[in-house]
Amino acid sequence: MWLGALALLVLNDHALKGSGLLPGWLTGKLSDFAGLLVAPAVLASLLRVTSRRGFLGAHLVVGVVFSAIKLAPEAARAVEGLMALTPLPWRITVDPTDLIALPVLLASYRVLGEAMARPEPARPVAHRLALMAGGLSCVATSYDPPPCGEAEGCMPPQPQELASLVIGNTTGTEQLIRVRRLRESVRVDCGVVLDDPTGALSRDLFANAEIWLIAPGRALPLGNAGCDAYLIDADGLPLTLLAWSATDFPEQLLVTSTENPRPDRMIVLQRAGARLALAEHPAVFPAPPLETPSPASACGVHATGSGLDWTMPVPGAGVLTGVTSSPDGCHALTLERGETFFLCAPAEAIPFSEGDVLRVSSVAIDRGSYPELPRDQLAFARGIHIESATHAVLALRGNVLARWSMVGRQPAADFSADLSPLAGCDAFHDACGSLVAPLEASLLGEGVSGVASLRPGESAELAEGAGALFLVRADDMPVRDAECFTVPIDQPRLLESVLVAATAAP
Repeated sequence: MWLGALALLVLNDHALKGSGLLPGWLTGKLSDFAGLLVAPAVLASLLRVTSRRGFLGAHLVVGVVFSAIKLAPEAARAVEGLMALTPLPWRITVDPTDLIALPVLLASYRVLGEAMARPEPARPVAHRLALMAGGLSCVATSYDPPPCGEAEGCMPPQPQELASLVIGNTTGTEQLIRVRRLRESVRVDCGVVLDDPTGALSRDLFANAEIWLIAPGRALPLGNAGCDAYLIDADGLPLTLLAWSATDFPEQLLVTSTENPRPDRMIVLQRAGARLALAEHPAVFPAPPLETPSPASACGVHATGSGLDWTMPVPGAGVLTGVTSSPDGCHALTLERGETFFLCAPAEAIPFSEGDVLRVSSVAIDRGSYPELPRDQLAFARGIHIESATHAVLALRGNVLARWSMVGRQPAADFSADLSPLAGCDAFHDACGSLVAPLEASLLGEGVSGVASLRPGESAELAEGAGALFLVRADDMPVRDAECFTVPIDQPRLLESVLVAATAAP
């Protein structure tokens, strides 16, 4: 098997490549398959490997190097630079599809590894000749076409990079381009963003600018593994938004030259009189406005207040010695042992008095089925539970509303909830740049009397003994910056609610 692969490698690299007898893509793949059978045994022999573990290591090294030069242009250029110091320079084509040959390494290890264990007569001369032939075939494996001008119709290879789109400089002069990408902490609903990129995104969501110098006739590659957006500008080029999904423009090897590019994958940077402009393209949009309008007062209650937040004291019971409330809606609860913790919530949600013995615990919801939860989302919430001899408080932030069953208390009857867009309220951008679409909650079931409609900032009395539910915040956030929340928000829906009841409740 090994000798056959060696013969194929030599024949392919020094006879078939460039002959026109076989297509170029096929001769390239033949070299990959044959080379991956030959190379591990050559490396193992050069390193004088005598164990199966060492033989496995030789295969892993070959696989890692092969994968690196086929995936990363930087790795390919580094190997080319190293081989340029030898009499046998390489030219490596970065092509992820070549990784289809990797399973050959498994066949090499299984078959040749078993052959290692079989006793064979000593053939030192034959072995050395095979090693020399294998080594030469591995280092001299790349076909180097003659320079242009020596062959009729010769075309120099065009530079390529792995990208979704490229910005091609057709202005005739060097251009300094500033590129700002969405921050890593930003989460987006791709459908909402691509429906109206200019309105859905805010300038606050983008990271600091990277600066690139694009030579005339060259193109800047832009990657996108999911749903991404960029802000682009330059001297003479007004701020412009680029947005697209990997479904429409998946990453692949693209020519980074303006000669013979793929028109659908190149955004042309061109002159427009004395200024610069990006040519029309499905991924080009006007930049978001510098300032976004503020929400109506009834639509953004949480935008002007502190919302729901808390700190956790040291676990264990403590005697409350005082409650200090501030105008921003946060309350400092001081315990007899000298510790103070904070709860930012409606004033009605702080029913405790001096002398109460408080028991405080954290709440984590990572599973469960709730009627207000969309089918494609998992329940996720974090909260704080405070109990005294007379009252209990459960404050919760996540994608579900607070319920006593979350802390082991079963009310006489539970409620169901339905969330819908808040009438008369358009989506707006908050202080972090997140896109916020306010919701209202409709409570129904045996746990409430009739149907109770709750807007953020309102409360509803539940069934007897179950207390009251305060809705602090209810938003759909199809575009959001997760770094802006004390509790990480990985879901597009954000609910903040507080339950307050007497401890005599069932």
